[in-house]
Amino acid sequence: MTKQQLKLIQSLQHKKFRKIHGLFIVEGQKMVQELLRSRFVVKHILVSQSWKAENPDFDFGTHTAEVVSDKEYKPLSNFTTPPGILAVAQIPVTSADDIKIEGMVLVLDGISDPGNMGTIIRTAEWFAVKAVVCSADATDVWQPKVVQATMGSVFRIPVFRADLPLFFNAIEKSIPVYGALLEGNNIYSEKFNRQKPALLVIGSESHGIREAVKPFITNPLTIPAHSSSEAESLNASVATAIILSRMLGE
Repeated sequence: MTKQQLKLIQSLQHKKFRKIHGLFIVEGQKMVQELLRSRFVVKHILVSQSWKAENPDFDFGTHTAEVVSDKEYKPLSNFTTPPGILAVAQIPVTSADDIKIEGMVLVLDGISDPGNMGTIIRTAEWFAVKAVVCSADATDVWQPKVVQATMGSVFRIPVFRADLPLFFNAIEKSIPVYGALLEGNNIYSEKFNRQKPALLVIGSESHGIREAVKPFITNPLTIPAHSSSEAESLNASVATAIILSRMLGE
């Protein structure tokens, strides 16, 4: 592994260089295992000398891991305590034009927190959501914190980025668009048809669903708070889990 290659891998911690190279980092033993089981194209696997010594029989499948010194590995890691194993994978090329509205599609409007984004994608897979569509300004799905928070779900559920008004204008008008709003129909009173395609829009905690997107919501939903609650809102990932459980839970 040359110094130039190590420098490139380190640069992938930044969105600009992930976009330039079309690559992202996957770090940690479990996450690398999840990646190797997926259809993603793996470009490199790196392990530190100390990790290699502790895991001599790790199965890399058809891939070969390159061993670097612990000192060389440390600046590549996104962790305070580096796990000692990472992979570099190719970012899949996707287009909003390829989205098929089959089953439930989750639409994320302005989600900026990496932890929330990752947890939402993980939750979406749990409830068998068919695809996730992120607004153009949402946090980068391929940044290390998001990838880590998905716990591997990002390798199995298609994630797209789109201009949301254009996206909604292009879909069939007969498909219901549900939206999480402060004023909407009680999710526990609403009847959901799990057999038909639908979209669910979740907004950010700070702004909610934005004005440019609200006109496309055909079925506003709200999660009723307890009568004694003084909380203003729910965490976006928690709200997503509650609504998906109500809509898709078996």
